[in-house]
Amino acid sequence: MKIWFKNAQILTQSRIQKGDVLVENETIVFVGTLSESDFLNINEKDSWADRIIDVKNNVLMPGFVNAHAHTPSTILRGIADDMPLDEWLERIVPYEEMLSDEDVYYSTLLGLAEYAMAGITTVEENFSNLEAVVKAYKDSGLKARISIGYPNVNQKELEEPLIKQLELVENSNLVAVCYAHSIYGTSDKNFDTLNSFAKQNNLAVSVHMSETLKEVGDCSVSFNKTPVEYLEDLGFFDRKATVYHCVHVDKDDIAILSNYEVNVVTCPSSNLKLASGIAPIYAMQNQNINIAIGTDGAYSNNSYDMFKEMFLVATLNKATLYNAGIISAKEVLDMATCNGAKALGFEYETGQIKAGYKADIILVDIQGIHHQPQNDIISNLVYSAKSSDVYFTMVNGKIIYENKKLNFAISLDKIISKCKQISQKLKTNGGKYE
Repeated sequence: MKIWFKNAQILTQSRIQKGDVLVENETIVFVGTLSESDFLNINEKDSWADRIIDVKNNVLMPGFVNAHAHTPSTILRGIADDMPLDEWLERIVPYEEMLSDEDVYYSTLLGLAEYAMAGITTVEENFSNLEAVVKAYKDSGLKARISIGYPNVNQKELEEPLIKQLELVENSNLVAVCYAHSIYGTSDKNFDTLNSFAKQNNLAVSVHMSETLKEVGDCSVSFNKTPVEYLEDLGFFDRKATVYHCVHVDKDDIAILSNYEVNVVTCPSSNLKLASGIAPIYAMQNQNINIAIGTDGAYSNNSYDMFKEMFLVATLNKATLYNAGIISAKEVLDMATCNGAKALGFEYETGQIKAGYKADIILVDIQGIHHQPQNDIISNLVYSAKSSDVYFTMVNGKIIYENKKLNFAISLDKIISKCKQISQKLKTNGGKYE
């Protein structure tokens, strides 16, 4: 399939340029400006374009990278709101344990549909029920790095050994990451097992870290170390690592992280809603730590809107440090795209509109009143845009969402219908939500 996107405002390398993008099969092959005659002369012997898409001066940009998510939690949206984290976990875990593989499959598809419609093309996925999760990603067409290892806190270990989990993920053309839930949810022995397996198979590692004051305090009492110090001693940072949240890290923790190839994923909506706190993004950024953005799960967010997350990342540290000049809109757009791609190990294939990269492209309608006037399109994308502005999403050259139509293997109507049935089952078996 050969597609010519014309008359686009192209977001590339944190700037806007007017022009054209050519996509052939899975790959971006040209980014620049073409006239009609130039286009026809690309290959006179061949009708190059199967389709021409007039972007009509809207924004063409890389798809968002959601660098931390628990997508199967979508079915649990709204069942544990307005609770502190410990109480929230007690509420959530019994519902998680009730989910069958079919429940997880359709719940994941529901979340993936929301991603596609919100311009998210790539995801770091953390959940159990691995086969169901992998099948959902295959049937959606989204790109993902899937966690193997130990599932969410208080759940039993997956029956399949790590090697079978790795084979399952890689045979599905997805990427694997060795995942430890957290210090409080993973034993020293399991950390050692994951580290060893990651080294043997050249895999990265990931973990929730320093999310709450309680986690940091408990770690200090148990080990006389912060979570960062504890994981450093375990050798967890000796490989490329992605750590989620990092709300409660001090200057010494940040100095340690900066000495390793560690990527930090901030999840501001989830951290605010659970009253975990505000991550010191500016301090970590100043130590050249790669910062990416995640939505976390729908049971703690409750939406998958990267525009909302970008707004919060751009503004929260301004407020805490009383300095409106820190963390620019351009930097935040990088966090949501190319920084996220780097965190997941996809930096040479996605996160940028660049010739040779995979065609992970979204179109954002900037004609709405909330985008007017267009004094600075990049600022508008961070401070004014909404997920509903996305009207086109392409992953690996495949159009998976266009003009309110989703192109998954399973219809959106069926996904929603099945999820309503699952939700009713959970209400019946799990008690009332109130």
